[in-house]
Amino acid sequence: MNHTCAVLSVAASLLGSLLFGLCLGFSGPAIDTMKNDVTTPDGTLIEIGEGSSFFVFRTATEASLFGSMLNIGAMVGALGGGPLNEKIGRRWSLIGVSPLFALPWLWVALATTAWQLIVARVIMGIALGMSSFTVPTYIGEVSPTKYRGLLGACNQVAITVGILLAYVLGLALRTKAGSVDPNATATTFCEWRQLSFIYIIPSALLGIAMFFAPESPRWLASKCRDTEAKAVLIKLRGADENDPHVKAELAALDALHTKRYVQGKDSIKQNLRALSECKMQLFIGVMLQVLQQFAGVNGIIFYQTSIFQAAGIDNRDVVSLSVMAVQVGVTLIGALIIEKAGRRLLLISAASGMCISAILEGLFFYLRDSVGNQNVGWLAIVAAFGYIATFSLGVGGIPWLILAELFPDEVRGVASSIATVINWLCSFLVTELMESMTRTLTFYGTFWFFAGVSLMLALFVVFLVPETKGRTFEEIQAYFQRRYHFDHGSHSSA
Repeated sequence: MNHTCAVLSVAASLLGSLLFGLCLGFSGPAIDTMKNDVTTPDGTLIEIGEGSSFFVFRTATEASLFGSMLNIGAMVGALGGGPLNEKIGRRWSLIGVSPLFALPWLWVALATTAWQLIVARVIMGIALGMSSFTVPTYIGEVSPTKYRGLLGACNQVAITVGILLAYVLGLALRTKAGSVDPNATATTFCEWRQLSFIYIIPSALLGIAMFFAPESPRWLASKCRDTEAKAVLIKLRGADENDPHVKAELAALDALHTKRYVQGKDSIKQNLRALSECKMQLFIGVMLQVLQQFAGVNGIIFYQTSIFQAAGIDNRDVVSLSVMAVQVGVTLIGALIIEKAGRRLLLISAASGMCISAILEGLFFYLRDSVGNQNVGWLAIVAAFGYIATFSLGVGGIPWLILAELFPDEVRGVASSIATVINWLCSFLVTELMESMTRTLTFYGTFWFFAGVSLMLALFVVFLVPETKGRTFEEIQAYFQRRYHFDHGSHSSA
């Protein structure tokens, strides 16, 4: 079998994941310039000048809204994107988000007021919400079963590469911005308008690349377009229909086509009935997203500068680049070993590692704040890197991969969108509540709370999450039928 077409199709969709990372990473190098909050290593403010076009956020609220509106937009995009995904398909959904990425970046580049930037960020968030579940779904449906884990894990690799690339570009595009401050140099401020213009390029490439990519054969079969579905599948697998693996997949498409033909056209009532028949899959998919966010990765990222400063490292660029390099490297390692190790083992190991690391991070804050020991900065560094590494190994990407594998074809898009809305909502809540949590629970109490959630995640996977490695979508549905004794109609043939 020649999987070139499948790999190229996955690569085209991964531009959406790259844009995910670029959107998340934009604020890192840009936000201090945008709110005139760039300082020297000793904390002295370097004034950009009131008349500078780079100084757009005059209040902390405006800057905060610019960050949080991405989450709000993503929730809207994920909620509306599910039905749209089922209606027009994975391919056209990704083609559609291309201008929803490109136009907001153009608006950011040209914006003159804070509200323009905030509105652009909301639209960008809508595109992000739609693409964040469509990309894993598309990858899962076009990939051969044998390589679904590897190719699916590339989603998270592309996201982390996007975050790193955003920061590297932000460091490369520096300017004095016409500042008369004696501390200002040619590398003091971020040229975030040029950065925004650059982001238009991958946004446009996503639409172009997906225009030439095939539609998901499983989506085509679910719409009774069986002739197209079979032709696309044979093209994706690079083998003729007599190949035993292709024969098995063609038989699955025939069964899906027959089921959809019997059911007739989609309706809200029909979709709700189908969703009600996979409550356990939905529970698992949603809980993985909830536990992923409340395990506290945003807390580590939020306080990474403070953690590194406690260890005597004051350079923010060193801090950020170090963390991002670890994320990319370990995420890539996870992608390379997932088909050997399996989803469950990686998730359990990663969540356990996060639990230990969060306990150690809490111990650092306890020794520093309650005992008064100031000589344990090394512990903060070890714990922070341990947490980021173990999160990147499995917890960052595998919940998205499993989400694309759990559901029957007729509700995969809608169910994935529901879980994605929950993910973005939890991300928003954890980010917004971090300061309140550290005040109420103290820093060490907050990180021990994250440790408890990480332990819950590991136990949840042990007792409830099935291994999906090497299983076809039909075999996964058959597992849930046997385990939880419900009927999916024609799925029982699996």
